[in-house]
Amino acid sequence: MKRLDDSKGAPPLYLQISQILRDKILRHEYDYGDRIPSEKDLQDQYEVSRITARQAIQELEQENMVERARGKGTIVTYQPCIDEYLNTIRSFTDEMKIQNMEPGSKDVRISLEKADSRIAKIFGVEEESLLYYLERVRTGSGQEIVYFQSYYTLDANLPLNEEEPIESAYAMLKEKGIIPVHVDEQFDCMMPTKPVQDKLKMEQGIPVLRRRRTAYDDQGKAIEYTIGYYRGDRYTYHLEMDLKK
Repeated sequence: MKRLDDSKGAPPLYLQISQILRDKILRHEYDYGDRIPSEKDLQDQYEVSRITARQAIQELEQENMVERARGKGTIVTYQPCIDEYLNTIRSFTDEMKIQNMEPGSKDVRISLEKADSRIAKIFGVEEESLLYYLERVRTGSGQEIVYFQSYYTLDANLPLNEEEPIESAYAMLKEKGIIPVHVDEQFDCMMPTKPVQDKLKMEQGIPVLRRRRTAYDDQGKAIEYTIGYYRGDRYTYHLEMDLKK
């Protein structure tokens, strides 16, 4: 156990305790949903007053790293945001691996759907033409991150058997020689509908980042159109621009 520094000029004891707890949360010794020591536990462990222990926890509450839950104690609410750089075409699976997170899928549904006028225009096909429709929730290390609704041309030849996993749609397309070389994307922020909120296991009041992507092959043909609803509390985008060029 790390000892507190009570020498002259040292930080207040409550700040030292909050820093110890903060470090443990950032190192995942206390993970999201875990309970941290109570005020009484901290008081006994560090031989401090109840007020000092309470102030230490309050510091973490103000940073939204923990919250008190009636009957459950003080629970870790901190979750590191995934920071994606918008400088290349990359699948969700590859992005999770870069973030050292385990990619996964749940609530997968795949079917052949008739294109409405809007989707038909995107793909340059007749209205009611058949397209693959893939709906799924993508997870990172078991946590819901994004809800995807995707359309693909019949050239994709996707498996209609939902028990056959589709981890990376881009990897599957690449195997068939279908490679995106250009994407057009739009981003906006919105409050989720109830179905989206339920898919992502979100509490009320948390916004989603909606990402609409159209991917094209080297002939300028649309091969994918995806709407992604990203949890606003778990995902951020990072864009760098060189203004000298």
